[in-house]
Amino acid sequence: LLVFIIMIKTVIFDMDGVIFDSETMYINDLIRFFKQHDIEIQVNDCIPLIGIDSKLYYEQAYTMWNNKTDFITFKNMLQEYFRSFDCDYKAVVRPQIYSVLESLSERYKIALASSSSLNTINTALAQADLRKYFTLIVSGEQFKESKPNPEIYLHTIKELNVNKDEAIIIEDSPKGILAANRAGIKVLALKDDKFGLDQSQADINIDELNDIIKLIEKGA
Repeated sequence: LLVFIIMIKTVIFDMDGVIFDSETMYINDLIRFFKQHDIEIQVNDCIPLIGIDSKLYYEQAYTMWNNKTDFITFKNMLQEYFRSFDCDYKAVVRPQIYSVLESLSERYKIALASSSSLNTINTALAQADLRKYFTLIVSGEQFKESKPNPEIYLHTIKELNVNKDEAIIIEDSPKGILAANRAGIKVLALKDDKFGLDQSQADINIDELNDIIKLIEKGA
């Protein structure tokens, strides 16, 4: 299992759920929005939204809207709602990420490939002071289809000029893991203990971010 780690030149991180424990924040915001419009939704209703790009996010969320308005109106209302308050990414950054990125960046190219919009990515990284660690940042909005389509990951390794077997991906969502699988790149899944995400398709499951360093050291 660990042989592939020796070869790597780049580590590619997903953002939400990996660098930031942000999924709970997003879900709570969505539940609150629906409640303001007299629709009760549960955490379980929101789990399918984890790991998808913004286009699909709004389409999926609209299925719970009970046709109160047309889709465009709904989307505009929800976007306006999200813009009305600032997400505190510094409050949900995973503490271990600083030492992990510091250590990895000394030896490897570090990339971020997230389904989130570029604006969201830049805001989150700026708040947490993490931008400096990343050689490349890729957003799902750059592609016609995001995860589980592998294009985002294939694009990332092409931009970094590395082969598939020279990269590993750190993911958490089933869609992200599937995108990595379809790209033919090894994927480590950071343990999810909140949403019951199916992470069984990952090559290796890790309990915490520090395990990335341990695996690399063990492999080397």
